[in-house]
Amino acid sequence: MRIVRFSIMSALLLTALAATTLTTFAQTASGSYQFTLEDKYTKSVEFSAQKLADGSTSGSLAFSDEATIVYQDVDGVGDPSEKYAGVTIKADLDGLVVNGNQAVMSGTIRSSTIPYLLGLRVLLTVEDNGDNTKVPDRVTWGAYKFVKKDWVASDAEWDRDPGVGLKWWATDAEFKDDRGYQMPLTDAPADTQSFPIASYDFLITSDGIGDIRVSP
Repeated sequence: MRIVRFSIMSALLLTALAATTLTTFAQTASGSYQFTLEDKYTKSVEFSAQKLADGSTSGSLAFSDEATIVYQDVDGVGDPSEKYAGVTIKADLDGLVVNGNQAVMSGTIRSSTIPYLLGLRVLLTVEDNGDNTKVPDRVTWGAYKFVKKDWVASDAEWDRDPGVGLKWWATDAEFKDDRGYQMPLTDAPADTQSFPIASYDFLITSDGIGDIRVSP
């Protein structure tokens, strides 16, 4: 009987350890939110992201905006502007960073009613303020092109600047826990590490409806 008890206790211990291991990678962010800004057009976002055991992120994002979108390729050949009656995008999420009640997610736009958005990187940042009617949940986002950094920073007053090729670590002196970034930045698509999470400005809206959930 003692052996049986020991086997049962061992099984319970292994189960507890497995649960602990899974909890370690339980960072998640999900929710749906609908709101308007100064243009009075309805915008909505629905997302779900989860950190997996191998450190990668799985998830998806859907966003829509009823406002008229005007696009002109000012960096290209200067094509005439194009107007779109609203926009809908869907993205596969591949990055998630959670900091307290805030989370930033990154991904690639896979489908869009506006063709030029396809393939762009998207960053979604959210804040979970719980069931608090006085302090609503908050959200902000952005879409980014891949920018190749093929320039070299140097001092124009030096014929041969001895600092060219050196690397340094940039941090925000106002935040003691800012891990910083190695400079100059290398060629890389926008992701959760592109900007400090404290640098995002959340959108100001008074009619947000929905629920955002962040689990550290």
